Amino acid sequence: MPREVDPKKTRKALRRLERTRRKIAEKQGEDTLSEWEDDFINSVGDRLETYGSAFNDPDKGKLDEALSGLQAVKLREIEKKADGKGRKPMSRGKGFKQSSFKPKAKTPGPRVRDINEDLESGEAAEPLSPPRPTGPPNLRVIKGGDE
Repeated sequence: MPREVDPKKTRKALRRLERTRRKIAEKQGEDTLSEWEDDFINSVGDRLETYGSAFNDPDKGKLDEALSGLQAVKLREIEKKADGKGRKPMSRGKGFKQSSFKPKAKTPGPRVRDINEDLESGEAAEPLSPPRPTGPPNLRVIKGGDE
């Protein structure tokens, strides 16, 4: 079942492609498009003229549009390249520099109590429980229980 694409949207997409081709032809001596981008423009133009749409999969874009979402993005990138405005590289960011970090106020350290500070010098802290016995377990019979 073929999709119904608005002919106005198809003509608009074809005009965008033609405008991009003209801009590229004017700048023939400068940085031109790659072979892939040129093939992309030609194949999208052929599909628009033949079918009225450049994509068939409904998951790729709106059904009433002539170009899919990714095709529209790539065409916009090619248009910018034809205008002389290339893609900007991603920013690396500033990172975590100490010079840019300024704490609001001095914060006190953690509120932790050291038990060794309470003892007088020379005293050792006594363990809270007796040491655990080592070796095999000792079993004892306890009198009582059921008689």
